[in-house]
Amino acid sequence: MAKSDSIEAILDFAIENEIEACKFYTDLAAKVDNPAMNPVRDKASEMPDGRQRRPVSNGMKQVFLDFAAEEQGHRKLLEDAKKGKTVKIGGEKIADLKIAEYAVDVKPTANMDYQAALILAMKKEKAAFALYTDLAAAAQEPAAKQLFQFLARQEAKHKLRFELEYDDVILKDN
Repeated sequence: MAKSDSIEAILDFAIENEIEACKFYTDLAAKVDNPAMNPVRDKASEMPDGRQRRPVSNGMKQVFLDFAAEEQGHRKLLEDAKKGKTVKIGGEKIADLKIAEYAVDVKPTANMDYQAALILAMKKEKAAFALYTDLAAAAQEPAAKQLFQFLARQEAKHKLRFELEYDDVILKDN
C-alpha cells in the first residue's frame, strides 16, 4: 500500500470511528428519558472549559446530544484533512482524573442510571483517546501525526468533562 493510500485508509477508519461515536451519543441520549438519569444538583456550576453547566432539569439528554455534535465536528476535521485542507489544531495539555480507569464496565440499557451512563461515556472517550494516540504514534506524515494528537486531546477533554461530572454528582457523598 502506498504512503498516500495508507494515510487515506487511516483517515477513513478515523472518520468511521467518529460516525460511530456520534451514533453512540445519539443512542445514549435516547435512553436517558428515565428519571434515574436526572440526579438532583444544588445549582448550575461552571465547567472546566468556562461554559456554564446546564441545570439538571435539562437533563443528560442534551449533554449527550452536544457530545454527538462534537463528534460530528471531529468527523469534519478528518474529512477536511482527507481533502488536503489545512486543519487548525491546538496543543493544550488535558488533566486526567483517572476515574474511568477504576470504574467497573457497564453495558448500555434502556433503564440505566446516571452513574452507569457516565461510566459508559468515560470509557468510550478513554478508548477513543487510546485509538488516536496509537494512530498519532503510527503516523509518518507530520500533519497526520498532529491531527491525531489533536483528536486524542479532544477525546481526553471529553473524558475529563464526564469525570468531573462523575466526581461532582456521584462521588460527592463518598
